[in-house]
Amino acid sequence: MKESDLIAQLQAKDSSALEELIQIYSSYVGTIVRNIIGQKFTEADVEEITADVFLAVWTHADHLKSGKVKAYLGAIARNKAKNRFRNYQETISFEDIIDIPTQDNTESKIDQKFLEEALGNAMDKLSAKDREILVRHYYYYENVKKIAKEMHMKDSAVKMRLSLAREKLKRKLVEEGFYYEDSPELKQIDFALFT
Repeated sequence: MKESDLIAQLQAKDSSALEELIQIYSSYVGTIVRNIIGQKFTEADVEEITADVFLAVWTHADHLKSGKVKAYLGAIARNKAKNRFRNYQETISFEDIIDIPTQDNTESKIDQKFLEEALGNAMDKLSAKDREILVRHYYYYENVKKIAKEMHMKDSAVKMRLSLAREKLKRKLVEEGFYYEDSPELKQIDFALFT
């Protein structure tokens, strides 16, 4: 079935379309969830969050656009998994590991928006392969071994490309005037802006 037909059926609340969507994307969604919540949760938790993702898509099918279903599912999966992780009671909260500090005021929100735009522009200047590696690692939370295997590369090559790409992006942020060379904020960026 074409994606546009699938979307139309989902928007018409046809449950067979939801079943097909689950069949096509459940392993994709489950992988994203598993990569985010890691070893702290059981496989049953992964399945529950995955089901929540598809329930959210069913509830908000009117937001689906042709050619964007996979990205939409990925965004929902990341958000649901992060929310579950945040609620996990442990000594370190999820907010403590987000590396770009923001304050809850208008000025910092504007700065954050400019930073996101500059980082996006810098990403556009990277090679397609480097972009893919960064996005897979920082956006989809895939580990180096998995990226290397699927991209037919050595682990060390993926690590090197990640390191070089991060340095290029950091230099670009310095050039754009967002940070000075040795600023602590620049050292803290782990590219969580992709999410």
